[in-house]
Amino acid sequence: MSKFNLNAIDSYSYEPLRKQVYNVLREAILKGELMIGEKITEMEIADELSVSRTPVREAFRMLEQEELINIIPQQGVFVAGIETKKEIDDIFQLRTELEGLAAYLAAQNINEKQKGQLKEYTEELEECIEHNDQRGCIRVDVAFHRIIKEASNNKWLEKFLDTLFEQATRFRRSSFSREGRMQEFLAEHKELAEAISSGDADRARNCAEDHIRAAWQSIITVFEKEQK
Repeated sequence: MSKFNLNAIDSYSYEPLRKQVYNVLREAILKGELMIGEKITEMEIADELSVSRTPVREAFRMLEQEELINIIPQQGVFVAGIETKKEIDDIFQLRTELEGLAAYLAAQNINEKQKGQLKEYTEELEECIEHNDQRGCIRVDVAFHRIIKEASNNKWLEKFLDTLFEQATRFRRSSFSREGRMQEFLAEHKELAEAISSGDADRARNCAEDHIRAAWQSIITVFEKEQK
C-alpha cells in the first residue's frame, strides 16, 4: 500500500507539478506516513508518483523551507524531527487550551451525525490498536479531532487548531513507543467522545485537556530518552 495519495497528482491540472508533489509529500509527513528520520530520495518519490525527478527536487526545497525535511549534503534527504523540548512545549501548551475549548463548544453544538462519527472513529481506532497499526491510529485520530473542531462551530478556532494539529502530527508516532500508551490513547478517546456526545461541556473540556497533556508528556518522555 502506498504511503502517498496518488490521486492527488494530475498531469492535466493547472497547478504546477512541483506544488502537487509538495502537497502529497507534506500530507504524508504530517499524517505520519513518512516517519521522523526516514530517508527519502528523489528517485523513489518520482517512481512512486510517476513524475520526473525535477518537480520532486523542487518540492524538496519547498519542504525544507517549512523545516519538514532536512537536506544533508553527501547523506540525503530526511524527514525532520523535533529540534528542541521548547518546540514541543510551545505547540502543546496552546493545543491543551484550544482543544479544551473546542471540546467544550462541541459538547454544546454537536449534532447526531457527528455523534455517530465520533463513535465510528472510536471503534476504528480500537481496531487499529488491536493490529498495532500506528499509521492507522494517526489517520483515525486526525479524523476524530476534525469532527470535534467542526462541531465547535467556530471557524477561527478551527483554523488555529489546524495549524497546531499539523505540527503536532509530525512527531505523534513517537509517543506510541512508550509501553501502554496506545491503550491509554484509546481510553482517552472513548471518554472524550462520551463526554461530548452526552453534552457535558465541562467534562468534555477536562477530558480533552487531559488527553493532550498525556500526549505531550509521552512525547517529552521519548524525546528526552532519545537525547541521552
